[in-house]
Amino acid sequence: MGKDTMVATGWSNDSDSFKAGQEAGKMALDAIQADPSITWAMVFSGGRHDADTVLQGLRDQIGEVQIVGGSAVGTITNEYVGYTGYECAVTVFNSPIPKPIILTTDQLDQGEFKAGQHLGRQLKEVVGTGHTVFLFYDTVRSGGPPPTLNTASKLLDGLYDILANKEFNIVGAGTVADFQLTDSCVFNGSEAVRQSAVAVVLPPILSAATIKMDGCVPLSAFMEITKADGPVIYEIDGKPALEVLREIMGEQSNDMDEDNISLIMTLGEKHGDLLAPFNESVYVNRLIVSTNPADGSVIMFEADFQVGTKIQVMTRDNTLMLESVKKRTRELLSSVGSTQPVWGLYIDCAGRCSAFTGSEVEDASILRTELGKEFPLLGFYSGVELAPLLGRTRPQDWTGVLTLFTMDDNR
Repeated sequence: MGKDTMVATGWSNDSDSFKAGQEAGKMALDAIQADPSITWAMVFSGGRHDADTVLQGLRDQIGEVQIVGGSAVGTITNEYVGYTGYECAVTVFNSPIPKPIILTTDQLDQGEFKAGQHLGRQLKEVVGTGHTVFLFYDTVRSGGPPPTLNTASKLLDGLYDILANKEFNIVGAGTVADFQLTDSCVFNGSEAVRQSAVAVVLPPILSAATIKMDGCVPLSAFMEITKADGPVIYEIDGKPALEVLREIMGEQSNDMDEDNISLIMTLGEKHGDLLAPFNESVYVNRLIVSTNPADGSVIMFEADFQVGTKIQVMTRDNTLMLESVKKRTRELLSSVGSTQPVWGLYIDCAGRCSAFTGSEVEDASILRTELGKEFPLLGFYSGVELAPLLGRTRPQDWTGVLTLFTMDDNR
């Protein structure tokens, strides 16, 4: 059996949840061609589907194997990109790729840091140097209104509190079911679960290379957050945060309100040498989800920017976004050299899809062109993206994270 038959992807946009899982599974099996011996699968399904019913339809085709993944605003494959809420996309892994180790914590609603520690203690027993771990967690704590979110930075802090001396790679996402941030879930190998985080320790035979891309560039000099509380930033450089942002945006600030501020800018934190030339790969960008003109504050999607954090106002632009996808994908392909990747996973912020940005071209379409229409690609639109940055995985906003996998036959 050739390596190209070890991994295959299928998709469906059928509105019937059982049929969607069934159809996606059958498409993937047909792509295997040889007699399939499926060891595990990864699937993402839109928020209009019943997640457990999707799993039933999928297992009707691929059998009682471990299934990981979760909810998604939409899905991406080498053949299809969509976010109507009825999408379902799956990758199946065929023998001799062994099944992964799957670990779960269901303690998110008891505190993200505690949940991270719980998961870290489990990982400590099984993860080794060079391992790649997928981490998928349920983003939405309560659908509100307004919705409240589980914080990725605290989850990762708890995990690294236990695993500080372990050298391994974490890639993943916070799952969301739709743009309204209603109820979402993750798949723990057997079923759909909520208020949970799932770690998937990949078999060593799969070697991973990851890049992140966003296309944001600085508009301002470095500034310091001088007053904040959780996700709310009240002051920057001793002045009301909203006032500072309006000054920097100039005339463009006339159109800046709660509904569109996230389309115009992000706040970026540069890691490493602040005086080094610009390099988008060392920035963490944070979306501003709303503003409060009454007190001049802005509310961030994540709560990890604290008093003392050095930030820059970053402009976000569709042209820059698309150029970044093309450039960074080519860089990743070049980095794996002559070794042919067998599979790719693309985690794309839901805010980057054309329905949100108004771009005439989906960034995922650029990615598909660069990888080739026959390449087995699985992707999904997420709430928060998790990617390595200078030796540690960090949560990202308005970011695409692409991981390519090659086969290491010696492991």
